[in-house]
Amino acid sequence: MRLPRPVMRAAARVRPLVPASALPVLATLRSMVGDGPLIGTPSFRRVLVLGAHPDDETAGCGGLMALLARDGAEVHVVTATAGEATIGAASSPEETARRRTDELARACTTLGARPPRVLRHPDGQLADVVDDLAADLRMIVADLAPEAILLPWFLDGHRDHQAVVNAVQRAAVPPTTELWGYETWTPLPPNRLVDISEVLDEKEAALAAHATAHETFDVSSILGLNRYRAGYGGVPRAAAEAFLAAPAAEWFALMAR
Repeated sequence: MRLPRPVMRAAARVRPLVPASALPVLATLRSMVGDGPLIGTPSFRRVLVLGAHPDDETAGCGGLMALLARDGAEVHVVTATAGEATIGAASSPEETARRRTDELARACTTLGARPPRVLRHPDGQLADVVDDLAADLRMIVADLAPEAILLPWFLDGHRDHQAVVNAVQRAAVPPTTELWGYETWTPLPPNRLVDISEVLDEKEAALAAHATAHETFDVSSILGLNRYRAGYGGVPRAAAEAFLAAPAAEWFALMAR
């Protein structure tokens, strides 16, 4: 249900009178009766964050990771590769993999996540090993039983990211497990927004930890997208992360369409 336009105008007029501490609650309530994304932080107690490479986790959902960890949730991170094929890296593939693995560990510590696991499938060639990756993820999901899996969304513009999604689809994820697709290379059509203003410093620090990735491009430019998501998504503060979220059965049906 969309609020009538006069009510929307009235809400905008009273906003300057609302204490800053109450703005997130006001934004959530307003989003529940509008036609845009729902604004709010989920209350998951155990989540699995999947990335193709070190830095995907921080860029795509580092703010949500920090918020969940701060609230006592278990945040487990798994990357499919060690990022050894990073274009523009100044060191050998072996040294690049070592550096990026160390940087991932530092970023996860900054965000409050558990020590990450790196599966070391071939960087840039995940499409060739989807079945092997799916077998790994099947065991990880069975062992952790996460309430939610945060992963690249299914139309993200990187072949390795799409391979991760295809592997998850083959990994026997329970149909009721929440899948929260995040954006890195390609913006998504969101149905959830998370205000990450309170942990923006942590996300910036975690992005800075991925120094090797910065040799190729400015990883921190994702913060511009986070500011856009807040400004145009109805989040009343500095930055937000956007997600396409649904139970696994619905998420994969949408992917098929």
